[in-house]
Amino acid sequence: MLNLSPIIIQSEPSKTWQVGLLTSGEPFRASSLLASNGVDIAILDTGLPQHSNSLIAALNNFGVKPEDITLVFNTHSHVDHSHNNSLFENAKIYCSKLDREWTFGFHETLASADDPLADEVRAFYPEMATSKFDIKIVSKVFAIEKMVWCKERWGREDQFCWIEEAVLPAGIKVLPTPGHSPHHLSYIIETDERPVLLCGDALLTRDEENSNLSLIPPFNLENYKNSQKLIGAFDGIIVPGHDLPFDNHVSEN
Repeated sequence: MLNLSPIIIQSEPSKTWQVGLLTSGEPFRASSLLASNGVDIAILDTGLPQHSNSLIAALNNFGVKPEDITLVFNTHSHVDHSHNNSLFENAKIYCSKLDREWTFGFHETLASADDPLADEVRAFYPEMATSKFDIKIVSKVFAIEKMVWCKERWGREDQFCWIEEAVLPAGIKVLPTPGHSPHHLSYIIETDERPVLLCGDALLTRDEENSNLSLIPPFNLENYKNSQKLIGAFDGIIVPGHDLPFDNHVSEN
């Protein structure tokens, strides 16, 4: 599943993409995909800076160097999905401007707060007031976000292609999946076989209802659940943010 054939550069882009799993989703590591249409080579979600060396090693396994990457796609701007963008200096970075602004505001507020759970930080996660999440764990996660976050890791300003304005390459579509963060996106990639949906943290794991992975509350729980219904209706290969891909045959569900 998601085995990428050797990348062959050609003069014209294909209407479909070859897609391979670059890094497997784990509790503290986000799923990353490598995709090629014969002309462009793309990475979807780039991970934590602590994983930069293993990300480069994974690229080498496909015969790809960071400078070969021409496109980067972020589902959202949390550090575990976007903080190796800066490795790819030749790439256009497709992401939501609204998501980037919201995340920047969150991190600027978090950086200036003595307490990771200060009221001004909690304002970015209103579900915390009613959720059953363990506040001690939330505090630890926010402290890690505060420690790791670096604006420059998102990439240069001149690289950004805002989803709200951009025309995406043929064969890649955006599926808005708000909830985890207010402007979260998922990406649908057309292949010669089954379409692929990269969900980011709109779906953390395949069996999320029975998982203990949810460390922080979603921004909006109702939107989060509605987005997961959209994902559940997708007929194709689904790549959760922190789990292995699986083939979702809707007719069999």
